[in-house]
Amino acid sequence: MESKTALVILLPILLRYLIVPSPFSGEGNYHGSKTAYGGDYEAQRHWMEITQHLPISQWYKYDLSYWGLDYPPLTAYGSYLMGWASDILVGKESVALLDSRGFEDPVHKVFMRSTVIFWDAVIYFPAMYLICKRLYQGSHDKMLKHWLFAMLSPAMILVDNGHFQYNNVCLGLALSAFHFMTLRNGIGFYDAIGSILFCLALNWKQMGLYYAPAVFAFLLGKCFNNNKILGVLKNIVLLGSSVIVTFFILWYPFYHFRKDETEGLVDVYGPILRRIFPFSRGLFEGKVSNIWCALNVRPLSIRSRIPEHYQPLCALVLTNVMMLPFCMLLFAMGRKNNAPIDNLKALLWGSAGTSISFFLASFQVHEKSILLPLAPLIVLEAPALFIEWVSIMSTWSLWPLLVVDRLQIIYCAVNTLFIAMCHVTHEPIFWAPQKSVSIFGVGNRRIFSGLQFTLQMLVLPSSILTMFFLHFAEIFVSPPKQLPDLFPVLWILVGCASFSVMWIVSLCFLTSFLVQPNMKTD
Repeated sequence: MESKTALVILLPILLRYLIVPSPFSGEGNYHGSKTAYGGDYEAQRHWMEITQHLPISQWYKYDLSYWGLDYPPLTAYGSYLMGWASDILVGKESVALLDSRGFEDPVHKVFMRSTVIFWDAVIYFPAMYLICKRLYQGSHDKMLKHWLFAMLSPAMILVDNGHFQYNNVCLGLALSAFHFMTLRNGIGFYDAIGSILFCLALNWKQMGLYYAPAVFAFLLGKCFNNNKILGVLKNIVLLGSSVIVTFFILWYPFYHFRKDETEGLVDVYGPILRRIFPFSRGLFEGKVSNIWCALNVRPLSIRSRIPEHYQPLCALVLTNVMMLPFCMLLFAMGRKNNAPIDNLKALLWGSAGTSISFFLASFQVHEKSILLPLAPLIVLEAPALFIEWVSIMSTWSLWPLLVVDRLQIIYCAVNTLFIAMCHVTHEPIFWAPQKSVSIFGVGNRRIFSGLQFTLQMLVLPSSILTMFFLHFAEIFVSPPKQLPDLFPVLWILVGCASFSVMWIVSLCFLTSFLVQPNMKTD
């Protein structure tokens, strides 16, 4: 048993190390940036450089035209530690101020790739293991299989270990927070631990805010689980205190070590907040499979029809409208005395719902943000067919980004391995139509059984065929001269439609926790 567990744990690490030699974002300045050399790899290395040599007061102000630091403080502290390690293990030249720009030594490349794997092993893997262990309490073998399935999700591997980022730190901290928040009914010590972990996730990467409405609604509901006013206030104070203390510890050093004692709070924190939330960049980040990019396809061309200063407001309104049902349902779940495992599943579905709402409708969305709804979904044990499809679909939507990074071969390899894993751990991704598969736990209800049939027999098979067809068409068909962006546009439209299905299914699943009979109580 122990040898099997060790083998399962080592396999995802081995796979990630096999990707080490592959190209990374901006290697050799392949996409020819006119403002700064390279891509996300160089940005992360540069942050190690500036945190090593500059006082903390300059971290968010130094030469912003060259990959200025634009992630929250915990990432900055992490960059400092990794820069210190690079200085010792690789050499001072890897983080020399100014002179190290564009440093792409092969040894340093192995070091940088290893830092991603290190954070995976320390934070992301254990978080997934905790949740899988709770979901598969009765079978250790099934738990290991599903954990391996989640660890081999292609999108998670390709973005952090291929393209090069540290998203899994934020995701792992958030998933660990979900685990602690759902261990008991009512607010207590574990919820405070969960709040601290979630604050750490937010302070590693601001994209963790995609989960924030779900977490807030669920915890607020748990606060009101106590019918006494003093009890509710006590719960709110406990959670609020854990949040305030965590943020204070992480943010206060920037004020304490400010350059000039005459600087006030706005002078110190204003530049940091402007870097973290760059609203001046506009509504569109690039060609992403969300609603705004889909509506910007001709002849709609919504970007030219809505005044630029109204675009953030439109995004805010639509995002809130799409998130509201999930927040209401999670608040209701928090107030009920549910079995802790049901609370965990509901929070996973709800956080997936709010994050896909952000992805589809919010401001400045990047294609890599699809990892946020994907992370809580792939750890769920059912429905296997839908979760497999979500993972494949999310990876497929990243194809334009991966082409820029020259990761096509790695894309094909990890997808092939993942599909093979689907046959070992769950139902095959290509299933026989006559086989009865329960998509919804409350499938006896007419609305769910109808949606189940539509998904299983129509939506998922046609989506998979469309993905394969577009890949082959891109290889063998040249787009007409008047439509040079034909394939990126098709990727946007198909991806947006598929992620809209993901939103609908997530909402249906979350609703099922409130309508199913005989809910167990703790």
